[in-house]
Amino acid sequence: MKISYANSTIRLLSISILLVLIAGCKKDNPETANEIQISAGGTHTLIVKSDNTLWACGSNLFGQLGDGTETDRNAIVKIAEDVKSISSGLNHTLVLKNDHSLYACGYNVDGQLGDNTNTNRNTLVKIADNVKAISAGYDHSLLIKTDNTLWACGSNDFGQLGDGTNTDRNAFVKITDNVKAIKAADSYSLIIKTDNTLWTCGINSNGQLGDGSTIDRKLPVKISENVKAVSGGRGHTLILKTNNELLACGGNGLGQFGNGTTTDSKTPILITTDVQTVAAGGYHSLISKTDNTLWTSGFNPAGQLGDGSFNNKNTFIAVSENVKATSAGLLYSVVLKTDNTIWSFGSNIKGQLGDGTLTNRATLVQLYMP
Repeated sequence: MKISYANSTIRLLSISILLVLIAGCKKDNPETANEIQISAGGTHTLIVKSDNTLWACGSNLFGQLGDGTETDRNAIVKIAEDVKSISSGLNHTLVLKNDHSLYACGYNVDGQLGDNTNTNRNTLVKIADNVKAISAGYDHSLLIKTDNTLWACGSNDFGQLGDGTNTDRNAFVKITDNVKAIKAADSYSLIIKTDNTLWTCGINSNGQLGDGSTIDRKLPVKISENVKAVSGGRGHTLILKTNNELLACGGNGLGQFGNGTTTDSKTPILITTDVQTVAAGGYHSLISKTDNTLWTSGFNPAGQLGDGSFNNKNTFIAVSENVKATSAGLLYSVVLKTDNTIWSFGSNIKGQLGDGTLTNRATLVQLYMP
């Protein structure tokens, strides 16, 4: 009886230890963690809270907030539940649900919602299933399906859809295979394949495609290897390599590269190292370093650099600490800190900073989270 009792005790202790180890693994597993997400668009902001609810504020002229109205909001309002990821375009919104279904709302004149119409929507409408990644550009949209295929819709004036034509599409069309990450910018697209190569297409007037030319491309062209993340604005591109080096190409007339010059580049050039996130706004740039410091450069008339001034900067300047995620809108910026608080700065003409006012901010202001 004593041996049996001892064995039972040992078995119970072993099971308890195993359960503790499993619980610890789940806690640290990014697949099971509910991360807060931020997305800054033209003049509207989207937030996914840790409970997977979607919240929005800012301009709603075309219904891009998805709350059933065309009323601007200067404080965030709840829109939907069970949301996995978000992307804000210039005037439209893409929402990916936990069941991999895609929903969209907002401006749709160019077909960027992908619902087979050109009708604006002020509530979220279901567009597609089996979607795992989304990106809303200025007037076009990209998605990656669960089979890693890339699909696109919307304006195609400069070949930004990558289908070999200049024909607008109001329903998603397949573009290519083996895609891991995407970023839709102003009339161009950035595509990271599963082998970490970067491909680009669309407008190239400033060399933003990084192929050494200023020729628009209607099909994706290969630009670089070992790429981890990308972001594009209104003519400039930020490229984060797998070794945490930051490269940039395209327009730099307002100092958006942050390399101390205002010289454009038609090929990616090295800017700095130890970078963990990149975000290209209209004509400004945000990066967070591996030590979680926030750095900004470029155009600053509304205070979107967050340094307390309204002066342009052509060199990256340190603005804040403890930042783990960044998103750059047209003339404003949003960041997520390591304590999961959200801060915004820059233009607030439509209430996109979410601080309850319409006042521009040249320093970080905390967005109110209900």
